[in-house]
Amino acid sequence: MKSRWLKTFALTLMLALNALGLAKTVKDDLGRVVKVPEKVSRIVSLAPSATENLFAIGAGHLIVGVTSACDYPPEVRKLPQVGDFMKPSLERIAALKPDLIIIVSSTIPKAIADDLQGKTKTPVFVFQPKTVKDVVKGLLMLGELTNRKRQAQKLAEQLERRLNAVAKRVANKPKVSVVVEISPPPSLMVAGPGTFIDDAIRIAGGKNAFSDAQQPFPLVSLETLVAKDPDVYIVAAKGKTSSQVLDEVRKRSGFSNLRCVRDGRVYGIDPDLLFRPTPRLIEGVEKLAQFLHQK
Repeated sequence: MKSRWLKTFALTLMLALNALGLAKTVKDDLGRVVKVPEKVSRIVSLAPSATENLFAIGAGHLIVGVTSACDYPPEVRKLPQVGDFMKPSLERIAALKPDLIIIVSSTIPKAIADDLQGKTKTPVFVFQPKTVKDVVKGLLMLGELTNRKRQAQKLAEQLERRLNAVAKRVANKPKVSVVVEISPPPSLMVAGPGTFIDDAIRIAGGKNAFSDAQQPFPLVSLETLVAKDPDVYIVAAKGKTSSQVLDEVRKRSGFSNLRCVRDGRVYGIDPDLLFRPTPRLIEGVEKLAQFLHQK
């Protein structure tokens, strides 16, 4: 009888604790099991995309601290900063008393996330999107973490409809070879395989010329680039028109050997639309599709 009573009491206590909303267990993109408060009320965001996504699902008011790189939406600039993503101030984070820290990174190892969680004594949840669909799934998970499921679901459905419209529009068009430049020469970095940028190219009806690279963001030589000879060249350029970008690329040493440069098929795109895993990435996919298939 005593054993049965203890089991009943334990079950009742567990249900009561859950009802009080003390914690729930979730798994992040690194496979880490993270215990998150049932009611998250104070978030430190250690990535611009995490900050933007929280605002996108109506949870921006929960953010109490951001990094120096967080700049969208504009009201983010009024929030307390905890330093850079790579070197956040543990003292500033502790002073803000967060109950959740969110990171979005394609490179952060599990050990670093565990170390940060241990030092701050705050649950750390890591997002590591590798496809456009992962970005949308990430919004749904944020909705789960912040009790904004309905808002996140509504946004996810809107984004999926736009992605489906792009896929339908390019379905019968030939694949266009494209290079997406991450950083310009002399350290020329491009988008490689296994990234949401690579996936965005695919959805837009393109073929990543560096899909066979050994790294997600390889550094490449001019000779290698010329050998690829892509149909289209995309440059990350904020506040510049494609004609301005084309003029600049034409002035680069050796780039006149590229067919896309000679044909004028060089386009500039706001890096926030293509390099950040946020709802604006879908706008980036739409623009990519326009660039790849316009004559």
